[in-house]
Amino acid sequence: MNTPKKNMHLCFCVQLSISYLQQIDKNDNASLYKAFFSGIQAEEKLPLTIFAAGSFLEWQKGKRQAYSILLNNMLSRKQIELLSGGYYQPYLSLLPASDVIGQIEMMTSAIRTHFGKRPRGLFLTASAWTPSLITPFIRCGMEYCLLDYRLFPTDMSEQHGLHTGFSPAVVEDKGKTITVFPYIPDDPDFITRTPQEFYEKLAATAPSTGEIMYLLFLPVKTYIKCLEKNKDGTNWFSSFIDICSQPDSVIRLTHTAELMKHRQPHPPMYIAPNTILCDAPTGHATKRAVTMQRVAFKIYSKMMYVNMLANGVKGDKARKKYALQELWKAQNAELFALEPCIPEYHNELRRIAYKNLLVAEKQTRLPGIFTEGLTRYDIDMDGLKEVLSQRSSLNMYVHHHGGKIFECDVFSAYKNYSDMPFEHSGMFIDYLLPEAALQHLKEGNLEALTSVFSDNIYQETEVNTIRSELKLSTSGLFDTSIDQPVSLRKQYTFFSDGAQVQYILKNDSPFNLSAYFVVEIDIALEETDSITPSLSLYDCEENQKKERSITTDVFNKVSWIQLEDPEGKIQFTIEANEVPGFIVIPVYGICKKGSETVEQLIRGVRMFFYWRTDLNSNYETEKLLFFKIKNRKNLRNAASTAAHTE
Repeated sequence: MNTPKKNMHLCFCVQLSISYLQQIDKNDNASLYKAFFSGIQAEEKLPLTIFAAGSFLEWQKGKRQAYSILLNNMLSRKQIELLSGGYYQPYLSLLPASDVIGQIEMMTSAIRTHFGKRPRGLFLTASAWTPSLITPFIRCGMEYCLLDYRLFPTDMSEQHGLHTGFSPAVVEDKGKTITVFPYIPDDPDFITRTPQEFYEKLAATAPSTGEIMYLLFLPVKTYIKCLEKNKDGTNWFSSFIDICSQPDSVIRLTHTAELMKHRQPHPPMYIAPNTILCDAPTGHATKRAVTMQRVAFKIYSKMMYVNMLANGVKGDKARKKYALQELWKAQNAELFALEPCIPEYHNELRRIAYKNLLVAEKQTRLPGIFTEGLTRYDIDMDGLKEVLSQRSSLNMYVHHHGGKIFECDVFSAYKNYSDMPFEHSGMFIDYLLPEAALQHLKEGNLEALTSVFSDNIYQETEVNTIRSELKLSTSGLFDTSIDQPVSLRKQYTFFSDGAQVQYILKNDSPFNLSAYFVVEIDIALEETDSITPSLSLYDCEENQKKERSITTDVFNKVSWIQLEDPEGKIQFTIEANEVPGFIVIPVYGICKKGSETVEQLIRGVRMFFYWRTDLNSNYETEKLLFFKIKNRKNLRNAASTAAHTE
């Protein structure tokens, strides 16, 4: 009697990582991985293909070195195969080739350091694939990679006689080739099937001739559940291993290293650029998803700018290496918040992304080489060069659209205070409103805002790099009963701790102009567990200082306002040359707080400073705003030093 050939190769795979979502939710990762390794070390006959991400390798250092010892023991008996990949789990298809190589080599080096083995294959986070990755993969010594089976074209599978895509293929780019293995990202019914039922399901798809493979990734929690012992001392996996060990079994348990050793010539295949988001293929390159989302593209463009700065560091290899590593941290796929299915995490993920990018940018500012001042650079990739004010402790970037500050980076907090959860936010956004529209704005109706100036493309009239001055101008039609031509000259003067903005509004019409000139300043804020953002101001009508929490409110006359951000420990102070009216409107957003989704959490504030303006024909009026940013910690230290001196 002939023994059936084991022509189905089954690879169980697992990803070990500490995601940002787990950290935000404060998951008990120690208990999770303790249970996983306690169960897996006892199943010596269970081959595994493991992707241990950089986050896991860093997490298990120190007191958790036992996990490295267990993995080393499994490697020594050839039970597991370790995969390389992007160390910080980026969308590799989104990165420049130098960063792709850097992230993979960092991962490969970490595996060699911890386990004394050089990986030959790699795992792509979110299966973020594009054929141009093949060349950097080859340069890193990779021989194969794993891709979600849904990326494989079904028409080509049928053409080559493949079985539902579960056979390896060879992909090529510019003469370079690499083997790709299709994998199944999860089997939601896996845990409900008995070992015998799962075996029969797979055996039914085994071909009568040839060989196929079945790579299955399962969550760590599924492994833990299936490794729990029954009353008879067995578990799901031990029972399944016994079934596969029978002489008449058609399934061979293995891992990807064994598959590569016994590989046969594979048909060439073209796999189009694709990405898996919310457990579904997008059908497009990752770049398309990033480009279509305003906030994600802002992070991407900032990432590319910092990439240019980091790679331009000369003469200090240690500083350059540190800057690149911080940049690579910001390239983590989660931080682009492309998954629309997890909106409650988006604000926190963006904050982490900007923090890593600003740490990297700070490292590129070499002492004695970095020069403060103004420069032009198309940082948002819209075809127009923006004006960047760069100081040792502060960045302020001005866009021609609206003439506004669209990025305000404070390095002491490593935070972009212009990162707001709505479109068209910024600092020093200008409006000209009729009285009825202002009344609606006081009631919190933001639809009352007009686009007389706010939607204009401001013309750059002068950039004085010596005095750090930027002069802009624009014009428009103020629409009441008739269209009245108006013009606005705007001058930014940048300092080490903020900016001064001068406005000169002119009535270019032959009629008198009666309107309200309004300037909007938006600031991103974060609550801490014990402190909410606060607002202080001096109310000129009541001649007293007021301190309050941030709620929708209106003040007819204020001489100054102060805003406190407890999360970044930053204080903002705004004053004017003429006493303005003041409207404050909080911005709320959803976020995760523990295990619950909290919707009404302050994510920032929109502040509107307004002046009544009555101008005769061809007359002008001047307004000035002074904007200062201080680190509260430095203020306390200065006060303490002064007290000791006295």
